[in-house]
Amino acid sequence: MVVANAACSRVNCSEIRDRPESEPIIRIIAIVLLCVPCLSDAHHSHGEFSEALQELQGELTQVIWRNPHPAIELRVDDPDRGEITWRIQVVGNVNGLQRNGVTGERLKVGEQLRIQGYPSSRRTRLLLASLAILEDGTEIVLGPDESTGQALYGIRGSSTAQNEVGSNPGLFRVWMVAHRVRSPDLPLTEEAAAAKAAWDPLLDDPQRGCQPLGMPGAMMSPHPIEILDRGSTLLIHLEEWNAMRTIYMEADARRDGLEATPLGFSTGIWDEDDLVVTTTHIDYPYLDEHGTPQSDAVRVVERFSPSADNRYLEWSAEVSDPGTMTAPVIAFTTRWEWVPGETIQDYDCQELDPILP
Repeated sequence: MVVANAACSRVNCSEIRDRPESEPIIRIIAIVLLCVPCLSDAHHSHGEFSEALQELQGELTQVIWRNPHPAIELRVDDPDRGEITWRIQVVGNVNGLQRNGVTGERLKVGEQLRIQGYPSSRRTRLLLASLAILEDGTEIVLGPDESTGQALYGIRGSSTAQNEVGSNPGLFRVWMVAHRVRSPDLPLTEEAAAAKAAWDPLLDDPQRGCQPLGMPGAMMSPHPIEILDRGSTLLIHLEEWNAMRTIYMEADARRDGLEATPLGFSTGIWDEDDLVVTTTHIDYPYLDEHGTPQSDAVRVVERFSPSADNRYLEWSAEVSDPGTMTAPVIAFTTRWEWVPGETIQDYDCQELDPILP
């Protein structure tokens, strides 16, 4: 068993992202070391995993290739403890990996496999995998082009987008994630901070049981979104969980007597070219996928701002919650990029509990 340390640094991986279409998804290990170590910023909570890279070698005994994250089991011959089984969670998600040319068919049960990833600091024999090396030496990257919070899947540069700006449909199109930022300094109350600290991602995260995220965390997904114009309403189709948000654009949209839902009740207005959306009546216990609690008093104000050439869409979410925060805060921002030809894929989820402790 070989262990190597990988320093966590915010590497600019734009050169990797802009590689030619013809270049295969197989990457060298050095690139993975540069682009994957900061796993605590990935979509689902990876905060329990170490930054020290570890390599395992053994027989692949099980593959579950489903969202929210694929998982595998590896039977390893340990010189001290004999034959032991490691449970391995893949960094990437099925839809994103497919966009990068990686499918579950490439992993064969019974094959000898080398896995590189990051061990759990809370659980034994649990690894977050970033790279698989097959028997023939083929290297398969098991995460996005960069995992420093951006989760860039399928983006191969923007020359095509620039060429098609003249016929673009404005805000109403499919948008791919180009950059995501979470505020590191949420003004939590003491009780909320304690609740977040006690949260266990493998036991408490509803997504592991295939329960969709609620607002506002649902918008901080590595998957693309599509915005649709329906006249008096706008629809935001989230690829993750195949969720659909309705934005009511009429000023007299009724709020009284509304039943709270995980995605809440959203109304929108235009501020010149920007779309401003206010969401209340949210019935979901967490602000994000890291276990930050929120109360039923939470209020989210989003701003969607297209760039002048409509190539990018900037998004921010200001969250106020007197039940868990001492002040309002811009909790999340995302930059989406238009990649012509991208579509919303199906989202097939399976609980990970059978393979992960």
